[in-house]
Amino acid sequence: MKKILQLKNLFLILTVSLFIWSCDKNDSEETSMSETMTIVETAQNQDALSSLVAALSTADNSEGTDLIGTLSSDGPFTVFAPTNDAFTELLTQLDGFDSLADFDTDEERAILTTILTYHVVAGVAAKSTDLTNGMTVETVQGENLVINLDGGVFINDATEINAEVLIADVEASNGVVHVINKVLLPQAIIDALNEGEMTN
Repeated sequence: MKKILQLKNLFLILTVSLFIWSCDKNDSEETSMSETMTIVETAQNQDALSSLVAALSTADNSEGTDLIGTLSSDGPFTVFAPTNDAFTELLTQLDGFDSLADFDTDEERAILTTILTYHVVAGVAAKSTDLTNGMTVETVQGENLVINLDGGVFINDATEINAEVLIADVEASNGVVHVINKVLLPQAIIDALNEGEMTN
């Protein structure tokens, strides 16, 4: 009877060990898979970021614009990636723009490019642990974003409403992505809105 109990205990220990090893292996496989994908590929694999991918593709329809190519290059980059809901909210605020397909001229796609490049910081893959309260980061668009760590992780743009980081530190082979709940708007776009230049 003792031998049977000992064998059962040994079998149980082996089963638990095998399960833990299997979980660790799966976790490391998932981590290494996400770290071998570029920022663009990472976004393409997230349903909640399909509007971001569509926006990048739309902007790239203008000659001389290659945001997808840039964000697929070595980097490193830090990207604040708005969700689909964030893009839907933006479109409700723009007169005459019901979908991303409405950015159908070079001038309108240039506006979209300005917005999108305001979400990218080049030359650094900044994880949430690298961010400090009040920190200023310069975007590819040229204007700055301010980090606010009061009660969460927030990104201050040129509007009065901050974007909140919903998912931080999504690692990619060429940088890091932070998923946010709002499309960030630079002052250049605010000025264009105020002057009525963004009505379709």
